[in-house]
Amino acid sequence: MISIKIALPILLSFMVLCSCSTIHKSSGSQKENELQLLTEDYPPLTFEKDGEVTGFGTEVVREILNRLNIPDNIRILPWEDGYNLCLKNPNVVLFTMKRTELRENLFHWIGPIGGNNTIFYAKKGSGIQIDNMEDAKKVSKIATCSAWFSEQDLKDAGFTNLVSSPVPIENVRQLVEGEVDLSIFTDITIPEIAIQAGYSIDDLEPVFTVSTGYFYVAISKTTPQSFVELWKHTFRAMYEDGTFEKIYEKWIPGGTIPELK
Repeated sequence: MISIKIALPILLSFMVLCSCSTIHKSSGSQKENELQLLTEDYPPLTFEKDGEVTGFGTEVVREILNRLNIPDNIRILPWEDGYNLCLKNPNVVLFTMKRTELRENLFHWIGPIGGNNTIFYAKKGSGIQIDNMEDAKKVSKIATCSAWFSEQDLKDAGFTNLVSSPVPIENVRQLVEGEVDLSIFTDITIPEIAIQAGYSIDDLEPVFTVSTGYFYVAISKTTPQSFVELWKHTFRAMYEDGTFEKIYEKWIPGGTIPELK
């Protein structure tokens, strides 16, 4: 009789072959179910350096790919484009994504791989004070990034003073140049976004924490369940053997590693 410890890897290998065969099934010259691995320019979680996509979330996904022997074709797109592709098509992996009530049933979730705070920022020295969400509704303009969860959440909360842009560096510029009163970012990404915009985090100041939460690797809802389960199992194995912790400490030293859910 084959032991469970021996049989499990054999079973997983068989599932990988079956899942990848299904996803990469070709029709003529075009692969009709080709797996897409998508992310955005969102350092330190995901970004391009020296022609290669890298970052914390990228390294987590890349480790899963290596363990499952899946080709690495990760590419960076504007968030709105990647989000819509993942929302409307099967076999799309999109990372990293904040898990919200609105998105809960729209995707499969792998993780969490990290946590962050969503914060209203003002220009340093502006004197703007925000004590609650109603105060934020009263300012003239708030810069937001289109298709980000933060913009969606503010719209759902009844905000009508939003100025949407496709990229977050434009939100920083608008804030520092005085074109808007506030902008909204996560604390884990805003330092690098400010630098990319040509400024410094010292040019901004946090004025109100809107929410806290966790971000995940998302998989499109119509992707085969067997493929989703493989990713969940593989991430759990990374978590339990210490690999995830090493990646986390490399990119987010001193941070609190989220509990596996």
